[in-house]
Formats: sequence, structure tokens, C-alpha cells
Amino acid sequence: MKKFTIITPPEYEHQIINELGAARVVQLKAVSGVDVERLRKTGERIVDFKSLYEKFLDEYKALEDSTVFDLEGTELEADKLKEFNEDPVASVDNLVAKIQEVKEKIKEVEARREEGERKLIETKLRLESLKALEPEELKKCLIVGLADLSIQKRLDEYLKRFEDLSSKVVEFSSDKGYVFVFGPEERKEWVETIFLIFEVKDIFEVLDTQDILLAMDTGKREEAIKKYEQEAKGLQAITEAEADYEQIKTEYSSVLGNAKFLDQMLVILSDESVPSLRTNVISVVQGWIHEDNVQALGTIMSDLQRKTGELFYLEFEDPGHDDHGVPTPEPKMWPSILQPAFKLTSLRGWPSIHELNPSYISIFIFSFQFGLMYGDIGQGAIFLILGFYLSRKYKRGMSSKLGTLMIPMGISAIIFGVLYDSIFLMEGLLFHHHQVMPNPVHDTTKLMLLIFKIAAIEVMFGLALGAYNQVKEGNLIGALGEHGAGMFLYVGGLYMTAMHFIDIGMDFMAALGSPWFLVAVFGMLLSFMEPVLHAWRSGHGVGMEAVGEGVGGLLMTFVEGLANLFSFLRIAAFALAHASLAIAAEALTHSLGIAGIGLLVMNVIALSFEFISSSVQSLRLLYYEFMGKFYHGDGVRFQPYRLRVRRRSPA
Repeated sequence: MKKFTIITPPEYEHQIINELGAARVVQLKAVSGVDVERLRKTGERIVDFKSLYEKFLDEYKALEDSTVFDLEGTELEADKLKEFNEDPVASVDNLVAKIQEVKEKIKEVEARREEGERKLIETKLRLESLKALEPEELKKCLIVGLADLSIQKRLDEYLKRFEDLSSKVVEFSSDKGYVFVFGPEERKEWVETIFLIFEVKDIFEVLDTQDILLAMDTGKREEAIKKYEQEAKGLQAITEAEADYEQIKTEYSSVLGNAKFLDQMLVILSDESVPSLRTNVISVVQGWIHEDNVQALGTIMSDLQRKTGELFYLEFEDPGHDDHGVPTPEPKMWPSILQPAFKLTSLRGWPSIHELNPSYISIFIFSFQFGLMYGDIGQGAIFLILGFYLSRKYKRGMSSKLGTLMIPMGISAIIFGVLYDSIFLMEGLLFHHHQVMPNPVHDTTKLMLLIFKIAAIEVMFGLALGAYNQVKEGNLIGALGEHGAGMFLYVGGLYMTAMHFIDIGMDFMAALGSPWFLVAVFGMLLSFMEPVLHAWRSGHGVGMEAVGEGVGGLLMTFVEGLANLFSFLRIAAFALAHASLAIAAEALTHSLGIAGIGLLVMNVIALSFEFISSSVQSLRLLYYEFMGKFYHGDGVRFQPYRLRVRRRSPA
């Protein structure tokens, strides 16, 4: 990783952050450094852009959510940017006042439009009514009203109860029509009651007296129709009001464009995840970037310089001792199908920049240990096929990660299945009981000795990696202790002493005189010396505290080394449990008398319960007995900066 520092005039800070957020190749950090601290003392500028943005947003959102305008951002000119930088509060207040003017103009247009729509509806109603009402019928009818066509049938049933009444309907629209009722005058009161029940509007509720008189006069009726048609056209123009909106947009185009640009600008400047240093003269932005993207960031800054005509300072440097929390990106696994399996490492912690990234090692060790416990060709093939299926079907989520891990687990189970000569719990089909690996049931002791050797090699390998990490971090003395050479020599000497003890017929005193036992003792002494040397080198002197820590390191080496080696014997125990399922399958088939039933049941148990238990035990050995020797996982994940997007409130 590289640390970058960008120094810019304050008015261009938002543009730089915008470019960094769009590129998504940097992680921003709090600005630090000797020169920066001097600059901070000269006068750091504190502007509450968050409160300023909230104030601006209250006015701007109503304008943005309006369907009247499609706002397009207009970038502020250099002098306007400088003016904003000199007094952000005044600039925002001025723009807010202009926005309020635009909103008032819009309200006036909308009020005229609403009034025009109301008058247009009334005019159309009168126009269509005059067209529908024939003069002769209007003069002869007893009463006329406007009714819903949906009730016409029921209305007719009531009117037909009197033989001297008749009716006629003239459709006014698709759902309404005028009902003309003809009959004697004495029926008028009864018809009015029926109209009231069925909510039929009397003609005088729809049209005024003058309109009715016009409808009864043939000559004046045509003149009135033409008059209302002209009025409707004029009112239609008012309701559309596009010209008024265009006028507002033309008059306030610069205001609307600046508002859009300022919205984007304040979103960036108010983002609290951007820890930039702001002064009256310059702004400083710092962060981390992967070496592969250094050239890309240089290109971005060069393009921005050409665009603005300004000069920006850009510097790259390696992380120093004072830089804490240096992030590390997720490694790119090869082949890419293994990428989700990095989760196996990240569950133990995120690798720091000062330690080895054990992504491939953790996958290999985990699968290797699983295969030792679960060696079976047929069952391993099932997990291999299932792993390929899940990894291809799911590209993210837990199913993707499980599927990816099942691939190396299945391969390992197949390999050790060949070595154990086991296919779906059936043994001896390949080598006729002359398999490479000791049989867990018949050669348990040989298998335990082999596992003990594997345990010593694996733990010593982890300790070698631990010593490497200590040297890489610059802690040479730390490479001598319980997570380095001290424990390494102790575990190696302890294993060789145990083998010598077995070879000489288990003579305990003779084994203690072995040179290998002296190697183990020397390893414990190194673990004791590590904290003592640390105290001496730091200038604190060799006191009781250092001696106490040394004794603790010695005891931890003694106990932890023994516990780690014996903990690996669980591999032999689970291998024995897996092989015992074959014996149980034969016994179950014999007792039930159904051919193959025992193998079927035991394979189901092996594919479910035993698979889970073997996976958990392999995971435990990986995390504690192996990775615990060298991997701290206290790193920080590299998270590229992304622009914060303002969420719109639901309509």
C-alpha cells in the first residue's frame, strides 16, 4: 500500500473528492504528518457544512421534487467557487433566497393554472349542456336533470309507475346524461322527490337561469355555443401554462443550474467520512491506495489540472512507523473460483500489512486435515460435485463460500480415500487391504504415530511463519520466543525425544539424556529470554517484571507445545470413527437381513453428521493449533471511498 497526500486550493476540494469517490481506488484517512501538524497550527478552518447543507436542502428538495423542471447542474465558475469558499454561509443564503423566489413564481403560475382548470370545467359543462339540450324538448318537458347513466334503469322503473309520465335520456358523457321527464304539472313534485332520492341534479344546479333561457332560444343558443367554445380554448391555454414555466426557467436558469451543482457540492463537503484538513489557503486530503492504482490516481489528478487550470500537489510515500491501521485489500485468489474461500482466513481476522497473508495456506491445511479425518473416494466425489454446483450457481453469500470450500475438501477426501482404500465405506477394493495409509481400525497405533509426526511438522511450520512475521515487522527479538524459534525448538525436540523414547523401549531416564531433550529445554530457555531481552533493549533494565514475563513465556511454551501436539490426535480419533462406520454398516445389514441397508444408512450418517463434525474439528486445528502460531489478524480491511448518495424521501 502507498500513502498519498493531495494539497489543493479549498475551492477545488469537492472536485477532487468527487473524482476519488468515482474512481473507487482509495481509502481516505485522517490527515497526519509533521508538516501537516505545523499547517494545522497556523489556523485550521472549521465550517459546519452538514448544518449548512441541511439548511439548503430544506429549500432545494421542494424544487428538485417538482415535476415542472428537469434540473441540470451548471458548474460554478472559478470566481464563484472562490466566493463560496470565502463565505459559504452567505453564498448559501443568497442562493436559498433565489430558490424561494423561483418557488413563489411557480406557486403563482400553479394558482392561475388551478383557477383556469376550474373555470374550464365549468365552461365545458355549460357548452356540452347547451349542445345536449334541444330547445323544443326543453320547453315541453316537466323537469330535466343530470344523472349517472348507471342508475338510469332503476330510475325508469319508478317513472313508469305513472302512465302519464315519460322520459328521455340524452348522453352528456360516457357516464352521465340529461334526463327529460314529460307529463302533467301535478306530477312535478313527485318527480323532484325521485330525483332527490337518486341524486339527480336539477338543471338549475348545473346551469344558471340565463343559460337555460339561451338553450330555449334557437338563435341565441348557437351564439352561446360559439361563445363558450372560444372561452374553452382560452382557458385551455391557461391550464397548460408551459410558456410560463419556460419563462421562469429562462429567467432563473443560472440559479437553477447553480442550485443543482451546489447540492452535489455540499453533499461531498458535508460527508463526515472525508477527514480532510481545511485552512483558508489550502485543503489537504490523505489516504491509502494500492500500488497497482498509483498510476490511475496520477492520471485523474492530471486530467483535473487540465480541466481547472490549477496546480495540485500529489505525493506518494510508503507507510511509516507512525502510520497505524494501514489497510490491506482482499487478495485476488487464483484461480478466481477460490476467491470466496478467502472467508476461511478472514473469519480468523483480517491480515495486516506487516504479516504474511495465509489465504492459500489456510485452504490447504484445512482441506488436508479434513481429508485425514474423512478419507473416502465416493463421499469425497459427492462433495466435489456439490462444491462445483454451488460455486457456479451462487456468486455471493454463504452458499458461494461453502461451495468453494467443498471443492478442495472433496479433492482431499478423494486423495486420502485412495490412501485409505475406502469407497463409500467399502474397504479393500483398490489395494486388497494393502493400502498406503495405516488402517484406522487395524493399525491404530501406526496411524497415531503418523498423525503425531504430521502435528509436529504442521506446528513447526506455523512457528516458522510466526518468526518470519516478527522479522518482517522489525521485531527480531520477538522471533526468538514462544511464537518463533523458542517454541519451534521445543516442539521439534519434544517430538524427537518422544520417538527416541519409543525406540529405546520406553526408558524414561535414557530419553531425558537424549540430545533432543536438550534441544527442547533450550527452546524453553529462548522463550524465557525473549521478554528479558526486550526489557534490556528498551532500557528499562532486567527487573522482576521482565523475569516474571520470562517465566510465563517458558511455562506457556511447555504447556502449549504439549497441548498442541496431543490436540492433533483428534484426527486419528475421527479417522477411526469414519472407518468404524464400515463395521457398523456390516453389522446393521446382518441384523436387518436387507442387502445394502447398512451401507446406505451409514453413508447418510457420514455425509451429514460426520461431515459436520470433521469440518468443525479441522477448523479448530487450523485456527488454534496452526494459525495461532503466526497469525494475529488485527489488520484493517481496505474499503474504497465512495460518494455518499442523498436518499430521496418516498413520494
